[in-house]
Amino acid sequence: MLKKGKNPLFLFNGEALPGNPSVGYLEENEQMVEGTRNARAQTIAQPVNRRIVKFSNLVFPFLDLIDYHWLRDNVENFEVLLTYFDSEEMDAIVRRFYFGNMTGTPIEWENYQGVQKPTKYKDVKINIIDMGY
Repeated sequence: MLKKGKNPLFLFNGEALPGNPSVGYLEENEQMVEGTRNARAQTIAQPVNRRIVKFSNLVFPFLDLIDYHWLRDNVENFEVLLTYFDSEEMDAIVRRFYFGNMTGTPIEWENYQGVQKPTKYKDVKINIIDMGY
């Protein structure tokens, strides 16, 4: 878990992620529009809502099984109140996001009731997408 005194990049429902992801995630901004074409085939569009934020490829270089499980449980809950620094607002804000895909590569195992149980993962990746409200 996050060491005391260290500021996390994000908070999920007020909780710090299991260790900070590596620096270098992709922040995408998207503007939803409602549009049609006129008789000259020109696009007529108006923005809908505010710009949507997506944090892609958040990578956790290494997670143990407990932290991997914590992250997976949050992803399975689908919705999350995400606290982060918003570069448009120039402030820390809380918004409703949902999780996209999560992937991870098991790298260490131990015997567990006759099968191998992963105990450590590398390159765990998630995407977090703004719900727009």
